[in-house]
Amino acid sequence: MRQATLVGQCAKDDAACSRRAPLAPLAIGSRFYPEVSTEIAGTSTPNLRLESAEPDILAIDGGALLAKQAGTSAVLISTDDGSVVDFVHIWVAPVTHITLARRDGERITGSLGLAVGEDVTLVPSLFNGAQKLAGDPEAVWTVDNEATLTVLRDGSTDRRRLRARAPGKAKVTVALGTATASIDVEVVP
Repeated sequence: MRQATLVGQCAKDDAACSRRAPLAPLAIGSRFYPEVSTEIAGTSTPNLRLESAEPDILAIDGGALLAKQAGTSAVLISTDDGSVVDFVHIWVAPVTHITLARRDGERITGSLGLAVGEDVTLVPSLFNGAQKLAGDPEAVWTVDNEATLTVLRDGSTDRRRLRARAPGKAKVTVALGTATASIDVEVVP
């Protein structure tokens, strides 16, 4: 019907965030925070709400789309009285592998070297085969040597900042479902 658009919510100064609509399937276990706007000729914008046609596949949780299992669901954009203004189909796919990149987009293919006190921010990318998936993952980040390296939140649900604390070696692992990615980090004085 093309009366409404659904794009990602982004902070003004967050260059790593994308305001695009989810152009790829959402990764199982991830969330997409939509910003909905309408252009309905001859009227002001009504109060809008989202509803999933298949909540077992894609749930609406606090205004976010939550990918639960593989499949597809229509997301209805409706008014408070239930009048459907528009809809969009959203696909959900499992994560088969994860890659890691620096916040600036440079992909990490080997180990990292840091000096004590140095930070690096990492962002996971989720894939199903060769296709990059959309959504903010609720991935689990672990480090095997917390005396050497600390994993900190970085203002976004998916990014983490690694802070080098003391000389040594550590392995950082990111997991979402059965997919994992690991990098080795060496911290020098």
